[in-house]
Formats: sequence, structure tokens, C-alpha cells
Amino acid sequence: CRQFIQDAGIAYYGADLKQHPNVDFVVDFEDSLEKVISGLGGITSFGSVLVLNLLEHVFDPVKVLDNVFNVLSPGGSCVIITPVVWPLHDFPRDYWRMNPQFYEEYCQRRSLSLITDYFQYVGYGAVRDFGGSTSQYMLPSPAAGQALIRKLLSKIVHRVFRTYGRGMFFPSHVAIGAVIVK
Repeated sequence: CRQFIQDAGIAYYGADLKQHPNVDFVVDFEDSLEKVISGLGGITSFGSVLVLNLLEHVFDPVKVLDNVFNVLSPGGSCVIITPVVWPLHDFPRDYWRMNPQFYEEYCQRRSLSLITDYFQYVGYGAVRDFGGSTSQYMLPSPAAGQALIRKLLSKIVHRVFRTYGRGMFFPSHVAIGAVIVK
């Protein structure tokens, strides 16, 4: 995202647990707010924060989000992408799968605004279009022509890994995108 954002004339800072070429601040967002701010080199707030494919890898995603919103300026936006259904992977860790209700509940408890037009199953459409009521969301269905193939592949994978009976009727790669305003 760095080059795309900088090409638009917007300042961009990258943060990560370890130093590498695209990291401006080495920060652990699971730490206390004081530690997070001290790691930001004198910057105390941001207009926007991107949290992309991160929350599933931390032990306490709520604490991470709380710390993100603590360094977000009033009226600022947090853009989040997390996988819902994705092959499990053990690097660095694979702890959580956030579903739509997680984001709604988090925003309600923290008095934040979830922008429904940008609350999406990435590449499939608005979350609200998959289920109707907020308590009954469903995952998107695979493309009609792929349904049988995906079901058969799913059954084979589950047989190989001894997780019988979990034939999937949804795509194996689904992520949720959310924009939350402070």
C-alpha cells in the first residue's frame, strides 16, 4: 500500500514487530498505549490506520484494535481486512477468524461507526447481502460452475486431514473488509 498511498500525496508510515525496509516504527500493538505511542517517534495520532491481515495472528485482537483506535485521530478511519475462511497457516501464528458479528459487536461496545457500505466480503459484495439479519450472516457461495468442484476438493482435503464431514459450500478463501470511524 505504501507506494499507492504516497503517490496520492499522503504521508505513509509502516509499523511491524520487526525492523525491515518498509517499517518506519517497530511497534507491538498488543502492548500498552504508552509503549505504542513511545514507539511512534513523537507522532501521537494518525488520520487513518490500515490493519491488513494482522488480527488473526495476534493473541488479543481486541486489545490491538483498542490500541489502534487510541492512536487514531477523532473522525479518523481504520481499514481492516481479515480472513474468515482461509487455509490454516502457522506463520507467524494463526489464532482467530473474525466474523461479521465481531466487528459489529466491537463497534457497538466502543461507540465506533462501522461504515456498512464498506463492510464487505472482499471480492464478493456487502456483508449485509449474505443472510439478511445481522445475527444470521452467511458466507458467500462459490460460483455456480465451481460449486461441485469445490465441494469435491473440500471432501478430499478433509479426508486427507481427517476432518471428515466438513464439505464446504462456500469459497475456501474469504476475507472481510471493514472501515470503522472513530
